Amino acid sequence: MRLQQAIEAFGRCLKSERNMAPRTIEAYLYDLGRLARWLGECKLGDPRVDAITNWQLKEFLAVLHEEHDLKPASMSRVVSSIRVFFEFLHTDGYVETNPARGLRSPKKGRRLPIYLPPDEARRLVLSMDPEHPDHLRDRTILVLLLMTGMRLSELTGLNRNDPSFEARTIKVLGKGRKERLVPMNRLAEAALRNWLAEGPSPTDGSNALFVNRRGERISKRTVQYIVHKAVKRAGLDPRISPHKLRHTFATTLYAEETDLRDIQELLGHANIASTSIYTHTNVDKVRAAVATLKLRSLG
Repeated sequence: MRLQQAIEAFGRCLKSERNMAPRTIEAYLYDLGRLARWLGECKLGDPRVDAITNWQLKEFLAVLHEEHDLKPASMSRVVSSIRVFFEFLHTDGYVETNPARGLRSPKKGRRLPIYLPPDEARRLVLSMDPEHPDHLRDRTILVLLLMTGMRLSELTGLNRNDPSFEARTIKVLGKGRKERLVPMNRLAEAALRNWLAEGPSPTDGSNALFVNRRGERISKRTVQYIVHKAVKRAGLDPRISPHKLRHTFATTLYAEETDLRDIQELLGHANIASTSIYTHTNVDKVRAAVATLKLRSLG
């Protein structure tokens, strides 16, 4: 099988069998397209997949690192795409040996998440202009992002029947179209009740929870703009985005000593490693504990 044909078959498999998010599939195919173009530039044309060697894959990664200066996170994604692709080919019998075995992802520098401390989160919500025609909708969106930790795509995908006030939960459709129930606290519940009672209904037949002024489901770009405006009015870190409000939710929970596994479930993380970045919030507590230690014995 030729490489291009194999990439197309891999794409169909991801869409039909693995139920991956569209953006993840797009990223995988983009990375493999890069590999195919590089092999073409090496005068190999569209090679057979069983002729691709481990050395060629390592050379491709070296070129990306040295000539394109990809960050470790981007390099790791490319390595992951290649590994998954050749594992698919090996499992389906298109290659006898997997040339991607032994490929290593570069070490990532540990970056702490940007988030708002409680007083700044409060300032953000209070910065909303009550005279603005979209005040109720925009305030509800900010409260939900801060109080549920849902992703931007999850928020814009909400429908009017997703909140359950009896159960005090919100049904969220996450990555890979996996459903989960997110608890509503009193602030989120009050904001949603007000919005559903006083806000406009959709006119596009979508049953969307949040709509724009034309009655259509609100877009991700609009929510990003809402957060950007609120951050600017409140005089907060301009890097704050909807995703940083998700960080704020998780960081606050961890600071209150919520179990990391519970936070993982609330955020819809498939891997606990994705949730572990929030352990940074206990650094000050650990320092204080160490500072007050009383050693009973040095023997």
